[in-house]
Amino acid sequence: MKNLCIATVVLALSGCASVMTAEEQSIKVTASNNQPIEVTVDDKKTTTPGMVVVLRDGKDKVVTSTTPGCHTATPIKKTIAPVFWGNIIIGGVLGSTTDGSTGKMWNYADSVEVTCAAQ
Repeated sequence: MKNLCIATVVLALSGCASVMTAEEQSIKVTASNNQPIEVTVDDKKTTTPGMVVVLRDGKDKVVTSTTPGCHTATPIKKTIAPVFWGNIIIGGVLGSTTDGSTGKMWNYADSVEVTCAAQ
């Protein structure tokens, strides 16, 4: 009975990344020269320093800039969300497949810096 209670608590407190992870993520974007530059991520524009909200879909994200002297494309790093690993143990193939298909198994970097020439 004790094992059943422990198992129930573990299952109740655990969840797959598709349930436990937000659908969107905010990413801070800065420029290395500390100057305001206009950047775009997933067709969303902002001026640095600024925030851009992206859909957590597992796709590669790139910060683009047309500002002279700045890199035109800066990739945003992504990592697997820790909750995904627990889901593999508890949810098995079904849970991990769901996380993979929704893209919510991925966390994007909280911030990214666009490299620009010093002015």
